[in-house]
Amino acid sequence: MKKFSVIIGTYNYGRFIEEAVDSVLAQDVPAGQVELIVVDDGSTDDTQLRLAKYGRALKYLHQENSGQASAFNSGLAEASGEFVCLLDADDAWKPEKLRLTAAAFEEASDIGMVQHFMMDVNPEGKPLTQQFGERPAFYTLRDLLAGRAAFTGTSGLAFRRSFLDKVLPVPAGLFYCADEYLYLNILFHSRVRSLNTVLGFKKIHGANWFAGTMEDTRRLGNYVKVKALILHDFKARLRKEGLKLEGTAMPLPLELAKARVLYYARRGQRREALRTIYDEVLFGPTAGRRLFHAVTLAVSALSPALYLKLHAFYAALRTGRRAGGTARG
Repeated sequence: MKKFSVIIGTYNYGRFIEEAVDSVLAQDVPAGQVELIVVDDGSTDDTQLRLAKYGRALKYLHQENSGQASAFNSGLAEASGEFVCLLDADDAWKPEKLRLTAAAFEEASDIGMVQHFMMDVNPEGKPLTQQFGERPAFYTLRDLLAGRAAFTGTSGLAFRRSFLDKVLPVPAGLFYCADEYLYLNILFHSRVRSLNTVLGFKKIHGANWFAGTMEDTRRLGNYVKVKALILHDFKARLRKEGLKLEGTAMPLPLELAKARVLYYARRGQRREALRTIYDEVLFGPTAGRRLFHAVTLAVSALSPALYLKLHAFYAALRTGRRAGGTARG
């Protein structure tokens, strides 16, 4: 049994894939402890050709284009490691990533996931302006329901396989956001350990799944679909534990409501947008500051363009206020 299984899912990211693979092979742990699995989700570019040179240094799996969940499930079916690490094909890690991640898992046997910060960089690898607030060392399900948990994306996540198996398979409908499904549901079984340090680099470029999502009606519709699926599954798990979403501060319901309102508004379905504000914000299960959110989303229903400008302005203010600390890198 390997100590680490690293799974890279990729689709038409041939121009980035070698840097991702090289960053795994450059880890400062014994090579015999790491198995690298690349799941090619139906690429039509030169991905396979670029990977051929690595030979047995990686296991290459090719499948028809089916989305992120399918790629994760395919890779996990082949993985044998005690710890499973996920890496997006357009990202890369620092050499100490696996070593420090393993050390964090070894702090306690009930740690099911370890996460760390990822530094945003441009396609050439130049760091972008970014601040990181200090996270608590541990999160529990109670922290999540109280709205106190924050998570990194795919490339900053690692799982203890014995806990990960409890939430698999990833639902097939999650053609992206599969990472969110994993980090939300692992908390039903374990604690999450957060490392306040940068151990990788996330490329920001025009082809990112989330690039321009709020301005693209088709992408926004896909976003609504996957968020709704994640929320449905999460509520079902809560019921099994005798818990309810109502009265909690979990942000997912409000995030979904905001996306739905904007989606309907962009399609000219103003009545549906206003109904969503009424049902899911004013009288939703978790939304705090209900009146504030209802008023701002009414702007979205009436003028999506104005709402996006206000949203960008508010997001910039929040980023500027993150003075709680910076990540060590």
